[in-house]
Amino acid sequence: MSFSLTFLARYSIKDKDAGLLEPSGLVLAHDRNGFWTVSDDTRKVFKLDLKGRVDRGDIFEIPKKGMEGITLDPAGAFLLTVREESNEIFKLEVAGGDVAQRKKLAKMAGFDGPLKSYFDSAEENKGLEGITWNAHDNTIFVVKEGKPGVLIEVSSDLRRILGYRLLNEDNGFRDNALPVHEIDYSGLCYDSARKAIWIVSDKARRLFLYDWVANRVIDSAPLGYSIDGDYKEVEKAEGVAVDPAANRLYVVSDEEARLYVFDLRG
Repeated sequence: MSFSLTFLARYSIKDKDAGLLEPSGLVLAHDRNGFWTVSDDTRKVFKLDLKGRVDRGDIFEIPKKGMEGITLDPAGAFLLTVREESNEIFKLEVAGGDVAQRKKLAKMAGFDGPLKSYFDSAEENKGLEGITWNAHDNTIFVVKEGKPGVLIEVSSDLRRILGYRLLNEDNGFRDNALPVHEIDYSGLCYDSARKAIWIVSDKARRLFLYDWVANRVIDSAPLGYSIDGDYKEVEKAEGVAVDPAANRLYVVSDEEARLYVFDLRG
């Protein structure tokens, strides 16, 4: 199952007055007419339209800074986000932003053993970086950024770790320009139509489509685009969202504070 991307547009989503400077995750809103995002330098969640403009009526405060990814439950009632520093998942009510639940990965059943050792030996700032809801199995996936990169499946009640996979060359995570051990993983999106997971890497500037069940990369592509005749690549991609019905894939850049829109086929 290969795929192809065609660049359509990019939009600035930086909004200094609202406090959106470093978008660190992206998820489609329940009505698919916009997005939710977080900015790791502020204690806020933001609602955007499809061109990246902030909805001033849908900004709410959250307890901590440093949130690095965001997803939405299938009913559209709760947003879930991860905090890298504490390797913690926050469950937030969409109506107002109250914290319904928060749980550290280390407090979940199944954390001890090899998985714990990957976090104990990790370098600073190599904790949880992305999160997505697995609509097929009603579970949650979170990703550890790197050294090593680990994809982890968590129960929807945030009580148990159900499984994990190391992300490495053995299952297809490679890039022509970057050594395998330097590839990081900065954003996730479960694709219910393909029953696979989109994973972005900011250092590799690459998009991977990964099959959890088969434990292999199905296909990958550089996050490149042409504008005014020049080829460029997305700098520091930190979030990805997909709308299979509309054949659209969206990527958000932390460094540029931009939303990129691609036509997705395959």
